[in-house]
Amino acid sequence: MTDGVLEYLFESSEFEDFGSWTARLALRVLLEDALNEDDIAKALVDERLRRKDVRQTLLLDDSLSARIRIEQDRLVHAGLERSRPASRFESLRAGHYFWLATVAGVGVGYVSLLRFAWPRLPLPWQVVAVFGLVAVIALSGRALVRRVPSVLGMAGGQEIGAFQPHPDLLCIGDRRGYLLAEIVVPAIQEFIRARRSVRHGTKLVYTEVAGLYEVDGGKVVVTAGAERLRRIIERADSGAVALAGSRGVGKTTAIEAVRQGRLNNIGSPPLVVMTSAPSNYEARDFVLHMHALLCRTVIDKVSEALRPLLPRSKDERWAAVRQGVVELASFFTFAIVCLGAALLLWGVSLPRFPVEVGTVVAAAVADLPVSAQMLWNSQPLNHLLALGAVALVAWRVVWAVMLAPLRLVVLFSRRHRHRDLFDLRRSAVQQLAQTRFLQTHTTGWSGKLSLPLKGEAGRTWSMQRAEQQLTHPEVVEKLRLFAEESSRTLRDNHIIDRMVIAIDELDKIGEPEKAQQFVNDIKGVFGVPGCLFFVSVSDDAVLNFEQRGLGIRDAFDSAFSEMVRLEHFTLDESRLWIALRITGVTEQFCYLCHCLSGGLPRDLQRYTIEMVDVSTTVYEPRLATVTETLVRNDLATKIHALTSVTSTLEATSEHVALSAKLLAIQETTIPLELARLADDLVRESAEDSVKPTDDIRWNAGCFTLFCATILDVFNDDLGSEELTADLHQLALARRQMAMHPQLAWRRIVDFRKDRSLDPALYERVERWRYFPQPQLIRRERVRL
Repeated sequence: MTDGVLEYLFESSEFEDFGSWTARLALRVLLEDALNEDDIAKALVDERLRRKDVRQTLLLDDSLSARIRIEQDRLVHAGLERSRPASRFESLRAGHYFWLATVAGVGVGYVSLLRFAWPRLPLPWQVVAVFGLVAVIALSGRALVRRVPSVLGMAGGQEIGAFQPHPDLLCIGDRRGYLLAEIVVPAIQEFIRARRSVRHGTKLVYTEVAGLYEVDGGKVVVTAGAERLRRIIERADSGAVALAGSRGVGKTTAIEAVRQGRLNNIGSPPLVVMTSAPSNYEARDFVLHMHALLCRTVIDKVSEALRPLLPRSKDERWAAVRQGVVELASFFTFAIVCLGAALLLWGVSLPRFPVEVGTVVAAAVADLPVSAQMLWNSQPLNHLLALGAVALVAWRVVWAVMLAPLRLVVLFSRRHRHRDLFDLRRSAVQQLAQTRFLQTHTTGWSGKLSLPLKGEAGRTWSMQRAEQQLTHPEVVEKLRLFAEESSRTLRDNHIIDRMVIAIDELDKIGEPEKAQQFVNDIKGVFGVPGCLFFVSVSDDAVLNFEQRGLGIRDAFDSAFSEMVRLEHFTLDESRLWIALRITGVTEQFCYLCHCLSGGLPRDLQRYTIEMVDVSTTVYEPRLATVTETLVRNDLATKIHALTSVTSTLEATSEHVALSAKLLAIQETTIPLELARLADDLVRESAEDSVKPTDDIRWNAGCFTLFCATILDVFNDDLGSEELTADLHQLALARRQMAMHPQLAWRRIVDFRKDRSLDPALYERVERWRYFPQPQLIRRERVRL
């Protein structure tokens, strides 16, 4: 951070009180944390933005400082006292002082030893001692250069200083992670998005494709629904939350983001247990399945936390044996080299060497320190070096002997400190076995008494205990108790912040009555303290939940405390999703994929993959080529589905003619021809009587007109000035097409009118609007 910004932070007169000063200081510290994250740093490099600009812009943003101060005030009201500015030395870790003291001790000790031994050293060893002194001075200077700036709180000329305020000075407590994820990081992302380099062009070129074929790929586009989900995870400790939205909108992706901790604000990532709702189920079996899945997840989590304290597996034991053999061989090699060098330096035979060394050491130990000084003065230099080599070997032996019991003491103390985790793991293993097997236990004892005359008498006692099948209420109660115990134990040991149980794919249960019955059967497990339930539901459930104020109350309303709806991507969100995965792609292709997909994330991924596949067969394809390829594939798929439905109808002349018109659609990609075929299909559905093929005609005609419009708009003449927000109307029409083709048709026609595409078609449609009234329809065909 530049000196000017530091002076502004600490000396600016704009701070009227200490609270404003600490809020701005906390913002500065949080900005540094966010800018050091890999995702933010990579995004800044990709967009060629400077960290200095981010700091200067966001530090002057009063709204960010105000939001941080609000959180500080909340913590103060909760009992956290504000502290006065701490000294710079209070912010340092003890490691800095330890290293400085070590450097000083090594330097002073070496100089003292050299001064004491210098007169008795021969010339070669004096040269070696001088080189050693130079090395000690160099290493000490390097350590001082690295540590002294940290002690003095200066950056040494670097952009980011080592000055770190005391945590009490920031007044944010354990809300640091929340402020970072909820306030600072979104502000930086918004800064990057606002200054994202936008490229235009009708040629498909890009520099990199990353994470396109993955569901998440670590690049989450945080929508309004995801933001609300994040707030729920931050504030809710228990309860049940329904995740609603169309299929492919990203409900499973949102749950995976929660599992990976990407939507977690404070603490460690939650422990997520995810299962899929079955189409045919027994309530008791499903609760047992959830219980078993929770047990396995808890076992894995606890085992990961206690890995150094648990018995090793077979592979780990063999690896430990191999490592022990290597260490033992290394020690013997070291000992042989040192003792051999000592023997050569001492200059006696091998049998006499241990006797003479033992005599000298015993004499030195007998009367310390006088004897040690006499030994130093009386022994020649080669004997002193030999004794040093022997001392090194002896020290390694003593260290190994002392280290073994020390390791045992540490191991037992750590096991005792984590006794509750071992108990939880043992309980999880037992309950996992109980949920899977019907166990039978047999216990007893027997005895025999020998009588005179070879007579015998005996008696046997035995007891057999069979565990009976638990009822559904008992299964629910066991799951609730275990979930509560697991959540409490893991949170007390700071392994997780909370527990989340997600039930996915409930919206795939076709009949709403079955889905409601399923929720009624399992909602007894909801409401566990410390455990949050997520359930993905259908749009019908959302409608019922939103109508609860009208006196309508069903299973979903009574089971869920909140309902989060995940919507389709907006135009900007789709552009961001593609830009995060395809570096250097132009805006024209981002708009094309958004309109074709309707903003549905799953379809957006599919169209983007198909677009990239076009570039693998055509070198730098033009926009018209890519559009025609994508539209042709869509028309072929849609027409195949509609002709399959038509083939199930009675083989009348009308149905045969309809099939012929449908097949004619996929034979052309000329926009004018497609618009004419679409008009013919829709006009023939507006007869005096309702026909069984009306739905087919409306779906086929609306989709064909949509494809014609896409071909008309996304051609090689599409410039940057034509990429306006009204293109989102095509995406909205794509969403409405399945359920309300008449509304989608009207939206497309209005769009064509605004863009001056085929005005004759618009005038003809105006005669009967989009809700056809048979008595007002004119039957004559008008040529285009």
